Amino acid sequence: MVLQRLQLQNFRNYQRLTLKPVKGVTALVGENGAGKTNVLEAIHLCCLGKSHRTNDDQAMILSGSQSGAAYAKIRRTNGENEVGVRLYSSQRQKKRIFADGKTVGRIGELMGKMTCVMFAPEDLDMIKGGPALRRRFLDMLLSQSRPSYFYALQGYYAVLKQRNALLRSINQGGARTPALDIWDEQLAARAIQIALQRADAVLQLNKLAQEQYAFISDKPKEVLSLQLRTQIDADKVEEQMLSLLRASRDDDIRRQTTLIGLHRDELFITLSGKELKLFGSQGQIRTAALALKLAQMDIIEDLQGEMPILLLDDVLSELDAKRRTRLIMRIRRAQTLMTCTDLKELRGTGVDCALSVQQGTIQVL
Repeated sequence: MVLQRLQLQNFRNYQRLTLKPVKGVTALVGENGAGKTNVLEAIHLCCLGKSHRTNDDQAMILSGSQSGAAYAKIRRTNGENEVGVRLYSSQRQKKRIFADGKTVGRIGELMGKMTCVMFAPEDLDMIKGGPALRRRFLDMLLSQSRPSYFYALQGYYAVLKQRNALLRSINQGGARTPALDIWDEQLAARAIQIALQRADAVLQLNKLAQEQYAFISDKPKEVLSLQLRTQIDADKVEEQMLSLLRASRDDDIRRQTTLIGLHRDELFITLSGKELKLFGSQGQIRTAALALKLAQMDIIEDLQGEMPILLLDDVLSELDAKRRTRLIMRIRRAQTLMTCTDLKELRGTGVDCALSVQQGTIQVL
């Protein structure tokens, strides 16, 4: 997959921008606040219909503008796709999502048209933060490569929301416990596809992330390991989940929330047998996060038959020269856009193109 053209209109600090990245590795070089990350954000928006760093769509619109937009044209092995998103400053207007010349009603219809893997400084929280962040990583991987997973996940959380609302009503005397039966059955049924695909993805991730970590760190004795800790066995999801939900009803009603299910899954990460978020150094955590992202890239390629676009935000500054070079070697199979603040960071890496970013303009260095 190759991004042939990115067009921005009143997006962040860009009034107008047309960017045609090279097929290989492009470096966006500029001071902090110049707009480097805004370019990566626009690509992410075209892929997933949302920003990687804010839930406020209006924040992505150039100040004083009524609307802003990002459009992308990509070339794939089976043809071309054009996707885009238009945002509005008015709260009364919803964003519009476009795919191949048509307005689509759901983000799910955008999934898989254009895929990307994004690494940003906040992704370190994927390792250091709570289980929800690691579930989000797993769900993002599977949603991009298998749109059916995205819809299954949406359905699961819609049922979960209804069940939790009923638990609150029962707790307050507004409903009876047997009313939970239908929601238990629906939740268990919707969990099957999610559980199976998560289990399979983690097996692949574990192998690939180990390989990526060993290569980037050049420390083969440090072994990265991933394990999906779940309450439900993937080979008997529906039966086991129904049983556990019914056994947990009293606790669920008392606490007014569902304590059993895939929304409690934990992607447990260790390095040489020790929990990484508790015992890992900053360098080990950064390298592990990078390894997970590169493994994600490999899995998407395996499932879709082509490499996603790789977006790296401020990665090089925290790596020594050796790891920078090894990282660039590893990512050459994918079209990559990366940001950095200093040309010196690119020395010896062999990037294919360096662009200067200065407040709303981009020029070749």
